[in-house]
Amino acid sequence: MGVRETRLTNDLRQVSELIANSGGSLKLISKTGNPPYEYIIEYRCKGIEQVNGNNPVYRNTHQVKIILGTNYPREKPDAKFLTPIFHPNVFSNQNVCLGSYWTPGETVTELILRIGKIIQYSKDVLNLNSPANSTAKTWASNNMSRFPVDTQTLKVNFGWTDISWTDV
Repeated sequence: MGVRETRLTNDLRQVSELIANSGGSLKLISKTGNPPYEYIIEYRCKGIEQVNGNNPVYRNTHQVKIILGTNYPREKPDAKFLTPIFHPNVFSNQNVCLGSYWTPGETVTELILRIGKIIQYSKDVLNLNSPANSTAKTWASNNMSRFPVDTQTLKVNFGWTDISWTDV
């Protein structure tokens, strides 16, 4: 088994454990490949689907497709929302801006948790300096007191204690 296949196998184990111990806040909708190189994850937490004037319209379930390309883990995965979201760090085509820096040491479970924090407008991952959506950036800049919009907590049992989306 090559490095990529070993990593994908380990990722599957970790993702399965994360979801099994998430208290229902995460659900694996599908996976593709053996070992999987593509996941569709459902998040059950509050995020902003759109804004109506200055008022957010909330959504409580979000689906994201994560694709681990042929050069993964050397190159960062692709992540795309399959449900509507209004966020400065999500492009209009629903691709998640993961930044320009990726380290092969980052795991898929860490990425899943980071996307959860993006959904909830957690201030520690909210990047207004390099927005993917300038309209959402302007709105967010003027509404910082509303964030985070949720603080859903995951219950996990593999090396961590209770982890809040806002703590990871």
